[in-house]
Amino acid sequence: MFIVVAFLVFLFGCKKDETPPTDNNTGAKFKLTDFESATSCSTCHPQYYEEWKGSMHRYSTSDPIWMLANNSLQQSTNGVLKSTCFQCHSPIGFLTGNAPPNFQFNDLKDIVREGINCDVCHRMVPPHTTTSGRIAYNLKKGNVKYGQLVDAVDAGAHENGYDASFERSEMCRECHDLISNGVPVEVTFKEWQNSPWGAMSVECQDCHMQTYTGRAATGGPIRENLHRHDMVGVDVAISDFPYRAEQRAQIDSLLKNSATLTVVSPSSANVTDSILVAVNVYNDKTGHNLPTSVFFNRQMWIEVNIWNATDTVYRSGNLDANGDLMDKSSALSPNADKDLKLFAGTLYKNGHESNVFEMDSLVNNSIPPFASRTANYKFKVPSSGTWNVSVRLLFRPFGPYLFRALNAHQYLTELPIFEMEKEQSVIIVQ
Repeated sequence: MFIVVAFLVFLFGCKKDETPPTDNNTGAKFKLTDFESATSCSTCHPQYYEEWKGSMHRYSTSDPIWMLANNSLQQSTNGVLKSTCFQCHSPIGFLTGNAPPNFQFNDLKDIVREGINCDVCHRMVPPHTTTSGRIAYNLKKGNVKYGQLVDAVDAGAHENGYDASFERSEMCRECHDLISNGVPVEVTFKEWQNSPWGAMSVECQDCHMQTYTGRAATGGPIRENLHRHDMVGVDVAISDFPYRAEQRAQIDSLLKNSATLTVVSPSSANVTDSILVAVNVYNDKTGHNLPTSVFFNRQMWIEVNIWNATDTVYRSGNLDANGDLMDKSSALSPNADKDLKLFAGTLYKNGHESNVFEMDSLVNNSIPPFASRTANYKFKVPSSGTWNVSVRLLFRPFGPYLFRALNAHQYLTELPIFEMEKEQSVIIVQ
């Protein structure tokens, strides 16, 4: 349970002072009436609206795991988190003070439940800054909607403003660059910024908001540089939500084009040999670490199986009967998989495992861009013949143990495992 609390505290922030920020231009607090519902954008921008409607940005305030996690955290920390979790999950709720510490979905105003809606991004202007406890949103009041088009057509519903940052990674920085207690923790932006991709100006939008040809608005001109607004990542909607099947297909495609798996194993061996299979994972296609964000609770791992027609002689990266990896999180077989290669990490304080409130250091075993990790697997086979080698690189957003800790058992079957890469070979043993 400690690991779960540490994860949840991290995931939703760590600042105790959560007085709603003020508008940077007028000094007045935002009101709900300062924001428009995304549905008001759907008439003129139906394609963007449909893409957003099935996105995790839309889902961010409808996620039952987020609600359960928030309420559990409020209880375990005696309410000191206040509206912290709403900073990223519902900026409108946070900015307007409509962010109750404990809540049920029926407690939230409709526009608060829209999560990160059109107005949140399209009224945000530079500077975009790293979050250190509390987000320094710079949202403008008024009827100007900012975007990437220098020649946007004025249709009268709102004014158009051009902002070059909409095509640059800095636009994502507020919610994807978090420093906690002075320690860089959830720093996807910084990972990209420090990578060769950043130097080459390959932006977040290039992978997560790919371009297509179409109309930005009904009746507008055909354009070749429109960005998709489903903003595919690696988190999945686990409850009833639009375009779930399409979302999972997009995640599967994204993950299958994220890394390169190389397996080196002998083609032959003697029955008395200790056989070595070396597995290398190279992060050559992703603009940030693999995994990123809440890396210490993401699960990206190597699965290895060695078998013949009748026996399996070696296994690593398999699951226990609860569906958990057999590491410290397993209730049934804790730390039973001694060779498990899991790309994750741990938070510490004074050398002991800790949470985000108290942490002073961390170990991050994720793979930076253009870096690789190699795992070696040694085993013997009991007899001669043909032995099969199967190696897979697998990913899931979170482990089932987190869902069980939140009493969210009904969603366990909705937590998918994605196959990123797979290699198979045989070893002829004399």
